Amino acid sequence: MDIYLNNGHAFPVPVAVADHLLGLASHDQLKVLLFVLCHAGETLTEAQIAKSCKVQPAAVEEALVFWQDCNILQNAPAVPAVSVQKTAAEAPPAQAAPVQPVQTVQQSRPAAAVQNSSRPNLRPSEIAERIQKDPAVAEMFHAVESFTGKRNHIIDNSLVWMHEYLGLQPDIILMLAAFCAQEGFNVRYMEQIAVEWQERGITTHKLALDDINRRTEARSYTGRIMAMFDMKRRPTTKQQEYIDSWQQSGFLPELIRLAYEKARDKKGDEITLESIRYIDGILRRWEKAGIRTPEDAAQEDAAFYAAKKQETQTAGKSTSKSHREADNASFDLEEFKKLKNKF
Repeated sequence: MDIYLNNGHAFPVPVAVADHLLGLASHDQLKVLLFVLCHAGETLTEAQIAKSCKVQPAAVEEALVFWQDCNILQNAPAVPAVSVQKTAAEAPPAQAAPVQPVQTVQQSRPAAAVQNSSRPNLRPSEIAERIQKDPAVAEMFHAVESFTGKRNHIIDNSLVWMHEYLGLQPDIILMLAAFCAQEGFNVRYMEQIAVEWQERGITTHKLALDDINRRTEARSYTGRIMAMFDMKRRPTTKQQEYIDSWQQSGFLPELIRLAYEKARDKKGDEITLESIRYIDGILRRWEKAGIRTPEDAAQEDAAFYAAKKQETQTAGKSTSKSHREADNASFDLEEFKKLKNKF
């Protein structure tokens, strides 16, 4: 297929971008780079770049760091505006600053660092080298992109960290990514689970699947509780701890609903940590009393109100008796006065 460039203004783009970095750069990062290259030498603000590229200001900052790490853009002086300096692409080919090839990486990390859980900050060229060297890692990156919609440097760096520094194999990381993508992919949530898996020794398909099934069941339980409480947002960490403890204790959602209705009478409709604690108090009292179903709770309520009614009736009878005794005492006193007046 023959493709020709239309006449008009043009600007150079480093060859390394097309040859090595298209698969690593995100859509937003490419847009920012093209805009910056087109306006090389000018002083640009993040807001100006974001508006022209129709991206968020945070995406502009991330893109600039990405291309600086790749040695495509030079670091700018620290000034209020984002001053975009001359790039390697601007200089004439004979004088162009050499762009570090993707295949060449900086000094390799010592083997002992692989077991360290501290988070590295890898350059895109380092990540690219790992993708080229290990087909399993390359497949992992490709598959994760199908879950996330698009990758960025943060996700790429995290995947390498989980593999090399936490020791999770690419296929285990894929299982985790697929699970995290069920309710909207969140790389920080994925990292949190990855750390738990490392600490608990979850390194096989069976162990990973068992934990995923447990978490899926917990999600379903939490989802029912959220719908029951009409919660618009995910529970806070502390609220989730209470909900998890209810699931572990085997409380039926129907029993929790009954406790929730009782709590609403005391605490109002809004679900706060205080109301969650109040519900937990009701459930724990029922647990000690052996109440496990709404029917058990209804029987306890019936017995309570019956005892209360009996107590009220008993108190009423005692009051009536006291009144009669007082009346009798008054009558005897009047009789005594009559007898006394006769003498």
